[in-house]
Amino acid sequence: MKKIFIPLLCLVWALCVQAQDKATRIRDIRKAYAEAKNDIAANGKSGSPRMDLRISVNGGTKVDENFIIIEETEQHYYFKRIHDQGKSDLFEPRCYFLTESTTANGHSVYREMLFDPLTSHLMFSFMNVETHAGLVIESRFYYDDEGHVIEAKQKAGDGEVTEQGWSSGDGDQTLAMVFLGLFDGLMQQKGSKTESYTPVQTADKAAQLTQIRSLYADAKQKIAKDEKSDVPLNMLIEIHDQEDPEMPPQKDELKFWYECPDDGTESRCYFISSTCQLGDHHVYSEYLFEPKTSRLKFCFSQQRQNDGPALEWRYYFGDDGRCIETKGLDARHGPGFADKKAAASYLEVFNAMVNPSY
Repeated sequence: MKKIFIPLLCLVWALCVQAQDKATRIRDIRKAYAEAKNDIAANGKSGSPRMDLRISVNGGTKVDENFIIIEETEQHYYFKRIHDQGKSDLFEPRCYFLTESTTANGHSVYREMLFDPLTSHLMFSFMNVETHAGLVIESRFYYDDEGHVIEAKQKAGDGEVTEQGWSSGDGDQTLAMVFLGLFDGLMQQKGSKTESYTPVQTADKAAQLTQIRSLYADAKQKIAKDEKSDVPLNMLIEIHDQEDPEMPPQKDELKFWYECPDDGTESRCYFISSTCQLGDHHVYSEYLFEPKTSRLKFCFSQQRQNDGPALEWRYYFGDDGRCIETKGLDARHGPGFADKKAAASYLEVFNAMVNPSY
């Protein structure tokens, strides 16, 4: 009997320790959640720099003159600049809180995700769904340091949900990694260094340049039409940041315009504009894409400081993706490679938001 009692006692003791560790972890998560909310409320106030990133997607379908389905999604990332001890001169951006709100034809989804700003580990996720019929569904997941769910709470209406039919801890963990990937990709593109770019010679350059200029004119017409449309198709990204305490605040704005093909295939971005303001330094850029292939065809960049002269560069790209023409002051030192890299990164963000596979 004694041999049975001792292992049983050890098991009870282990369960008690596990329950205590779980309670401590949940208490720490709730404390971190409250601190994150306080940081968000203080963001950009009382002299502190505003540090956040917002992605807003507008879309929908015009069924007929009397029936329009509007779809809107907005993500808001809140981050801090953490000093990287391994890189003494860098303050790395780390997201600590994310919200996402989606509405479509009376259906809404709202998410919150809490991250550890030092490790980027997901600590807590919350989801609230309201269906067309008015049913409210909620889920809450608490995670340990290794990404395992230690507490799950789900309900539909007034009843608890025992089966994970609406969401799951693993699903939210995967989604969190997707969102953090978007955040990191956008933050890494800010301030891309310029590199030299030498155009290649091509026999039909004149014809290709004419085609590119025609694409540009068409894109501008579609943008003007989109601004008056009942169903606008565009995406906006705003970033407020201060990369270093010794530097002035910075604001970046990206706007994407896209089309939804009638055959039901993926939406395609055809134009991006980018503005950056860092103190008295201003940069404006444009990216033109061939709508059917998403190939970068043209990029333009203008840099200005104070009221000084503007420096401009233009790059034209052939069907094989190589630069066929450059124009501007000292074009060899313009943003050719950097813009090409940035354009590819921006398209990845666009596709993740507008053509999600998750």
